[in-house]
Amino acid sequence: MIDSALTNLLLNFLFIIVGLLAFALYFDFKKKTPSKSIVIFLSTFTILLCVLFSYKLTAGVYVDLRRIPFFLASLYFGPLVSFVLMGVIILLRYLFIGSGLIHLVILNYFITFLILAAFSNGFLRAKKKVKMLFTVVICFSMTVFNLVFGYVYEAEISRNEYIYLVLIPLVATIISVMIAEMIRKLIIMRRTLSQHEKLQVESQLAASISHEVRNPLTSSKGFLQLVREEKDEELQKQFIDLSLKGIDQATHVIEDYLTFTNSTPDKIERINVKHSIVELIEMVEPLAQHVSFSHQLIDDIYVEGQAHSFRKCIGNIMNNAIESMPQGGKLSVEMIVNENLIIAVTDSGLGMTKEQIKRFGEPFFTTKDEGTGLGVMAANIIVHSMKGNIQVKSELNRGTTVYIELHKSLNLDAG
Repeated sequence: MIDSALTNLLLNFLFIIVGLLAFALYFDFKKKTPSKSIVIFLSTFTILLCVLFSYKLTAGVYVDLRRIPFFLASLYFGPLVSFVLMGVIILLRYLFIGSGLIHLVILNYFITFLILAAFSNGFLRAKKKVKMLFTVVICFSMTVFNLVFGYVYEAEISRNEYIYLVLIPLVATIISVMIAEMIRKLIIMRRTLSQHEKLQVESQLAASISHEVRNPLTSSKGFLQLVREEKDEELQKQFIDLSLKGIDQATHVIEDYLTFTNSTPDKIERINVKHSIVELIEMVEPLAQHVSFSHQLIDDIYVEGQAHSFRKCIGNIMNNAIESMPQGGKLSVEMIVNENLIIAVTDSGLGMTKEQIKRFGEPFFTTKDEGTGLGVMAANIIVHSMKGNIQVKSELNRGTTVYIELHKSLNLDAG
């Protein structure tokens, strides 16, 4: 009998630990604290298992650890969760164990509910030792309640059985609170770290954008001041052209920044991949006469996304490839179709080291002497927003190939 009681209590404790781990895994997967409905569901499932594996000591007296998930959910998530779980425990007790002494169960849990509801707000602000002491007192009080009324109703309980009624629940409560506090501390640390990283990224972005925009605008301002002082119309025209070029540079930086800050995407559309790439090559080729272009493209292949963003993505990759060939070279664009579409952009430029490949698309990382890396970062974000993948293969001084894998859209014109 002793072995059976101990086995059931250990199983109860295992269910509680698994429930706490499920809570932690939910946060790790969803990156947010579970809602009260999720907490009620997890706690109900844990309580159900505890009730199913409870051990009968005598008529109407059962030993299990169902009160622990009730404590934890009540104290960490408030009176509403506590009230619902109180009803759940009473219902499960009635359905699976019976109506024997059910009125005492209702009274015991109702009094406990009132105490937990009164102290739930202060509990979260309390120190770890105070939390453990409080839960131990509540657990012991419920046990004393059971023992007193068990004595009144002349329940036959041996001395060894008091261990299961008193000692094991207290130890299990302490360990459970320690684990819950550890999970809570990890969640707070993750949130703090995430906020710190976001602030750091925003700070770096602000500094980078400020620097990249200020330089061309300062240059444009200087040329415009020269226009006002210069009487030669030809020179005025040159100064105006240079000013416009500086403004275009600033605009380009801002557009790259908006690519990954805009929270209201345009309407999704079907994009003809070949037409978009051909248009890009026709635009870029006259500006990069030191580079020879080639392409192997396939007709009637479509992807779903935002046409402007897609062209910007491929354009950024192509511009990056051109800039890696300052002395000239070859740039090829190839479409490969299998289950998905793969767009391969290959250059014969400077290439990258293994460390540089790992950091490809990372904020503020660039292999150029001047630049912010925003263009490649924007391309990376656009690809992932289209539920695609981007990979890089490169060798130092032997060129680079960027592979963009996207899901094909059905050709509605076929058939």
